[in-house]
Amino acid sequence: MPVTSQWAYAYGHLDVTVVVLASPADEVRTQLKPHMHLAAQSLTPAGTHPQVLLFGQHSRVRSRFDQGGAGGHYDEWIIATPFLEWVDAQGRATPWTTMSRLYLNSLWYTALGWTYGYPKELARISVPPNGYHVHTLPGGEPRVDMQWQAAGPQMPWTQFARATAIASVFSQPFIDQLGPLPWLGSRMWFELDLGTMQPATVQAQIQDGCAPNFPGRLLDVGSIEGGVPGAFRLSCDWMLSRPYLAGSLPPQLRLAMPPDYEITPHA
Repeated sequence: MPVTSQWAYAYGHLDVTVVVLASPADEVRTQLKPHMHLAAQSLTPAGTHPQVLLFGQHSRVRSRFDQGGAGGHYDEWIIATPFLEWVDAQGRATPWTTMSRLYLNSLWYTALGWTYGYPKELARISVPPNGYHVHTLPGGEPRVDMQWQAAGPQMPWTQFARATAIASVFSQPFIDQLGPLPWLGSRMWFELDLGTMQPATVQAQIQDGCAPNFPGRLLDVGSIEGGVPGAFRLSCDWMLSRPYLAGSLPPQLRLAMPPDYEITPHA
C-alpha cells in the first residue's frame, strides 16, 4: 500500500468490529476533560450522544520514512467520542473527536501513541474467530469480552445505505491530552470509499474502570442497518498525520481527504 499523501506520516490497514452507541448525554459529559463540550449532532436522539467502540486489528503499519517490508501489526480497542467542541486559550471553539482510552498489545505502538497525546495502555488482547478479549497487563484483569456475528453479506462501503451518516463518526480530527502536557491534534483519514463493510450483531461485557467515568455494561447490539445503536465490520486502509499543537492544527487536516490525495486502489 503506497503513501498517497504528503500529509500522511503513517499508514496501514484496519479490520475492525465497530459499535456505535447512543449514550446518555449527561453520562458522556462526565467523561470529558475541561474545555470540551458536546457539539450538535443528528446521528442519535436528543438527550443522547454517539460513542464508538472499535475492536480493531491493524496490519501493514508503516511510517512514510519506512517503505520496505510487510509493516507492523497490533490489536487495539478504543472508546471514542465524536462531535465535540474544544475551546482553546483564545476562546475559539473547534470540532473534534477524543479517545478516552486505547488498549494495545504492542509496547512500541503504545509508546508511539503517547507522542500524539493518545491515552494508550498496554494490554493483553486475544482475537479468536468472531471474538475479541482484552485483559490488563500486568494482572490479567478482564476489561472487554466481545462476540460478533455476521448479519448480512460483506459489501463495498459505497453500497452501504447508511454510509454517509455513519462516515460522519470517522470525519473529525482527534484531540487528546496526557496529564498536564499540551493538547495535541492529529488526523486519521479512513479510506472508507475503497473499503468494505458487513452488518453485524455484537454481544459484549465492558467492565467498570476500562476508561475514565465510562460505566461497565452488557451490550446486545443489532445491525447498524437498523440504526444506532448498531454494529458492523469494517475493512479499510488509513493514513495518519503527524501530531500538532491543537490550537495550531492546519486547516487541511479538516478536509475529507488530504488535498494531494489520489483515489488509487491499493495492491
